[in-house]
Amino acid sequence: MAKHYLAMDVGGTNIIAGLVDEEGRVAARHRFPTRSSRSPEEVMEDMAAHLRELAALAPEGGKPEALAVGLPGWINQQAGILLKAPNMPGWVDVPMAEIMSRALHLPVCLENDTNLYALGEWLHGAGRGLDNLLVVTLGTGVGGGLILDGRLWNGSFASAVEIGHLPLGPGGALCGCGRRGCLETVASATGMSRLGRQWLAEGRPTGYDGPPEELTPKVMHSLAQKGDPLALAVFREAGEALGLVLSAIFNLLGIEGVVLGGGATGAFEFIRPSLWASLAARVIITEPENLKLLVSRLGEDAPLAGGAALLRENMYTRS
Repeated sequence: MAKHYLAMDVGGTNIIAGLVDEEGRVAARHRFPTRSSRSPEEVMEDMAAHLRELAALAPEGGKPEALAVGLPGWINQQAGILLKAPNMPGWVDVPMAEIMSRALHLPVCLENDTNLYALGEWLHGAGRGLDNLLVVTLGTGVGGGLILDGRLWNGSFASAVEIGHLPLGPGGALCGCGRRGCLETVASATGMSRLGRQWLAEGRPTGYDGPPEELTPKVMHSLAQKGDPLALAVFREAGEALGLVLSAIFNLLGIEGVVLGGGATGAFEFIRPSLWASLAARVIITEPENLKLLVSRLGEDAPLAGGAALLRENMYTRS
């Protein structure tokens, strides 16, 4: 009988949990709001309830082998502790692997959420066949996962590939990490919404007449399709910032391509032109046309498939 695993992608806004087979196919999934203003204990109770429901859907006699949790922050994987999640206030030094293992009676592995996304896209999605690949997710924050020479890169510390916190220059808007001018203050869904609200506050022309707090990338995508100057300007600025950072990474590592995922990539048609122009103007390692600029094929299933791969290969510490 094929093995099954539980996998969960925890975002600052939503959580997606799934029952996944060993080939990365998602048999069932639950999507529910994070509501991270609650205590970590309350959120984890909610997680455990959803995961128990998914576990009950496994084929008869096929209890899930383990749980992989993708988290938007810095992790001590060996100890199973979430050290800090910048976009989830209060989530500091949370012994999540131990708590979830007790609740579910399963081994639990913690991993950075975009690392799981990268594994999923590399093994089963848009990045298949590439030995050197960067995966970038544009969600509440901007996450990064890196495949080098056919292996997931973890670095030497609790985190690596924190592309969202690479600086665009001096000054800039305050980021959730406590510093100013990070990429995610411009290129994340949160950052794009901030730019849109700033445009409204300055009284610049736009067809949008709703509440500023409801001006999301999804709303701006609809506006951009009508040629709205606010939306087009926001996506252009986000694209330019992404191109600036990605060109530096291409030049540093000599990777073959990048896969972009996350909710904000729904507006990729409007982000891509300025992203490509910014990238092409700065890449020196090869001709720009040799680089692959790809969009996620698996979408929200990518980290679930990646979590199953992580567990299948026993790349974790049993709790």
